[in-house]
Amino acid sequence: MNRFLNFVSITLSMLALLSVIWIIVPAPSFYVWLFSVAVSEWSLWFGAIAVAGIACGVFVRIVYGSENIWFVSVIIGSLALIISFYPLFSVISAARRHNVSLSLSQYFSGLHSNNNFSETELDNFTTYSFAQVGGQDLGLDVYLPTNETTNKGAGIIVVHGGSWRGGKRSDLPQWNQWLTKQGFVVFDIDYRLVPQPNYLTATGDVKCAVRWVKENAAKFKISPDQIALLGRSAGAHLALLAAYSADDARLPASCSEKETSEDVRAVASLYAPTDLLWDYDNPANQFVIDGPATLADFLGGNPHESDEMRNRFILASPVAHVTSATPPTLLIHGGQDQLVRSENLKLLADKLKEEDVPHKTLFIPYAQHGFDYNFNGWGAQIAESVISEFLRENTKAR
Repeated sequence: MNRFLNFVSITLSMLALLSVIWIIVPAPSFYVWLFSVAVSEWSLWFGAIAVAGIACGVFVRIVYGSENIWFVSVIIGSLALIISFYPLFSVISAARRHNVSLSLSQYFSGLHSNNNFSETELDNFTTYSFAQVGGQDLGLDVYLPTNETTNKGAGIIVVHGGSWRGGKRSDLPQWNQWLTKQGFVVFDIDYRLVPQPNYLTATGDVKCAVRWVKENAAKFKISPDQIALLGRSAGAHLALLAAYSADDARLPASCSEKETSEDVRAVASLYAPTDLLWDYDNPANQFVIDGPATLADFLGGNPHESDEMRNRFILASPVAHVTSATPPTLLIHGGQDQLVRSENLKLLADKLKEEDVPHKTLFIPYAQHGFDYNFNGWGAQIAESVISEFLRENTKAR
């Protein structure tokens, strides 16, 4: 029996360590990275496995005497347990800075990120077509506040991620429903993913969605002057670029025949690439994603092959469009992002500060790209508070 318990002890401890190690070690492949996101967001559950391994080892030592294997198991399990606490410990100062009380009960409320909402709530949206361009029908899903929620008269246009070539609207419906509970009407939109290069069409489609929402504002009981953009990853880049280049003829709206203004009151960005030229030369973890190739597909070439291509990269970079008239901006990024380097936050924040643009930043040290998939995680708990406050403040009626 002692051999069996030793085997269980060392197995649990090793399993925990080989899992949590990816919280701090760069992933060697895309699929390991996906696993690392899950481990980072649910690290204390893996810490519990380490505790089980430690407890089993100590039990063997007390009951069956001194076999060295129990000590090895305890050392490995203890190391895994320490690493599992890194996500929590790393965000305590950020939580205090933003006046957020982290909730253990919310964190442990369930492994599934959608457990805060019923399937009926998540499916409670209506789909509309906002444009037909390039032979494609572009749709958006509209989420309305419930009867119990006071409508703030503001609309949030959500732009999904996916490296500009993948993803789909309403990929995180729990966040959309959460926004409706804050009183916002949510419009989760399509944009063209193919053919690439699609830097013009994707940006133009986001602007077209802004125009459609403004033109139909009365239908959804919102004001056309209380619209904000919110995006994630590639969608955050498009949200920033569309917001910063409103009415710029070099980046026209897809529905350019319409005369409605493209400007928005504010834009919120989660882990966006903000300087595409810098990103091309400073890729993140290329074992996870080939960043330069992704950018070359999106923009149609290498920025070092010609002045025209270099200027195209600059044109498609939000940092290049910042002026004193740029709308208020919220930037959120994780310190362990392996797809888009966290320096992107600082690059844009410095430019916004230089132009005296109202902005707010949230840096989450442990967080990976896509951390907000876990609606109950430490990073998401802080982001919820920061996003809610930012959108309320910058979309309120004037």
